[in-house]
Amino acid sequence: MIRRLALLLSMALLLVGGCGFWLFGSLKNTPAAVAAAPIGSPRAINDPDAFIYIPSSVDMTQPVQVLVTMHGMGDNGQNFCQSMIPIAERNGWIIVSPTFKYHDYKNADSTLQDDLTFLPKLTTILDSVPARTGVATRNKVLLFGFSRGGQAVHRFATLFPERVAAVAAVSAGSYTLPLNSMLINGRSQALPMPYGVANMAALTGHTFDFATFKQIPFRVSVGGADANPDDTPRAWDAYVGTTRVDRATNYIRILQNVGVNATLAVYPGVGHQVTQQMVDENAAFLKAALDNQAKRFGHAPAIGATSFGAIITASVRARR
Repeated sequence: MIRRLALLLSMALLLVGGCGFWLFGSLKNTPAAVAAAPIGSPRAINDPDAFIYIPSSVDMTQPVQVLVTMHGMGDNGQNFCQSMIPIAERNGWIIVSPTFKYHDYKNADSTLQDDLTFLPKLTTILDSVPARTGVATRNKVLLFGFSRGGQAVHRFATLFPERVAAVAAVSAGSYTLPLNSMLINGRSQALPMPYGVANMAALTGHTFDFATFKQIPFRVSVGGADANPDDTPRAWDAYVGTTRVDRATNYIRILQNVGVNATLAVYPGVGHQVTQQMVDENAAFLKAALDNQAKRFGHAPAIGATSFGAIITASVRARR
């Protein structure tokens, strides 16, 4: 009898130790393994298509907010989201940070094909998060992206506005305007994708949902020194200007003109980078946008009130 009890105790210890070893990433994560992790322990799933971080502060009693972070050219999801992990811990948000192999961002056709491939794929990734993590999630996500990822997050909101709670885009090199046409040199010119949304139905199978899109709050950030025209594709010059600063300014003004709550922050002396101040202030914007919607409508996929934003010059923190 004693020998049998000792054997059972040894097996139990092995199972507990093995599960702990498994859950923290030494072996491949599976939904069953992830779901078994104790509440109060941070977890990470590093799959080929996305890095997913589940904070220790996650509230398992209700659907959890997802923050999508989108990297730029040559980066990857796991690396890019690291600055957002403390923010996810503080707010109890799950981070979903996909890795996409972008092609030539200066070629409009290449940009369009990437977006038509990767952005629907992102919806599939988001739909899979509950199964991968064992955690129920809210339908609307927060979006944060830098450079080519800044392009991706605002275009995801353009294609799938019903899935978006708020957008923080940093230093995008080009923008898709929520317009079918615009005046160029005094003449109306159609704006097909990726410049506008005139042919969205033909390319995606659904029309641009302007009513839902204009309820999404936007914050666009850019460094004041991120102003080299050689760093941006020329095909957008006639629509939004030549530099990242010009394009961010014009995109925000167009959003405001059509009734979107949109704010621009320009950081003097900052080049093409994401500073900690940018991270902190964009995270604060996303949290405030979420709290504002929750106060009015709860956390269901309800729509917030339309208002106008502002164009500001950020006061840059002293570098240490």
